Amino acid sequence: MKKLLLFFIFLLLIQQVLSHDLKQGEEILFESRQIKVIALQQEKAIIQVDEEKNIINKGQSKIIDGVIIKVTDILYTGDESSLVTFNTELSYSCGDLTCSPFENSKNCCKDCPCQGNKRCTSSGCIVPECFLDDDCNDSNELTKDSCQDYKCKHQKISCTKDSQCNDNDPETDDFCSSGTCQNLPPICKSDEDCKDEDLCTLDQCINKDCSYKKIENCSQPEEKNNEEEKSNKKDEEIIQLTEKEENFFKRILSWIKNILS
Repeated sequence: MKKLLLFFIFLLLIQQVLSHDLKQGEEILFESRQIKVIALQQEKAIIQVDEEKNIINKGQSKIIDGVIIKVTDILYTGDESSLVTFNTELSYSCGDLTCSPFENSKNCCKDCPCQGNKRCTSSGCIVPECFLDDDCNDSNELTKDSCQDYKCKHQKISCTKDSQCNDNDPETDDFCSSGTCQNLPPICKSDEDCKDEDLCTLDQCINKDCSYKKIENCSQPEEKNNEEEKSNKKDEEIIQLTEKEENFFKRILSWIKNILS
């Protein structure tokens, strides 16, 4: 148990060492320090940390603006696809309450205090938006308002009742369905919007929705008209057939007369 405890203490005390693979022109953020690969050659790399840069040979370590950089490998292709592998480690300990020569309020405000009314956060010094959760109240029932690192956060939450979904538009129907707000436009605004071709229904707009009530003892005039039209068509067909028959017999009689004369 004692050995295990000593091992954990050792892990807490050692500096964080990370390995990176970057192409020429690429950059990363390491412990609030901007590290960029400026150029690569077969056995050396030009690496910049914030505003300071230096040449590091393959297998060599150098401190650039407080960051220990060791180049472990270089894959040189002669173009922008060339790749360098290097380790990074801080030469100072951010959080030991001592502002070392390589530290400032930008890369370690825990040790080097922020200036003016700015506050120290995990992202560096910022002008605070808030101090308490109440400072972030946006009057929206569907957000959970909180103050984190002096910045307001508004996390969306599910609705539980229809009143939370009011969009202040009198034309929409607002309600909560399965934790999600629905704001639907009205199906109708007046009875005219509900008119259909069925003359035997009473068409009404009730509560923004169309209602079609059957009218008792109502018959469709269209059905009567259709029957009349069908009857008229049959009569016309009979008349046309009769006229054709008459014309046929007339032609036969005329033909017989011509033969006998």
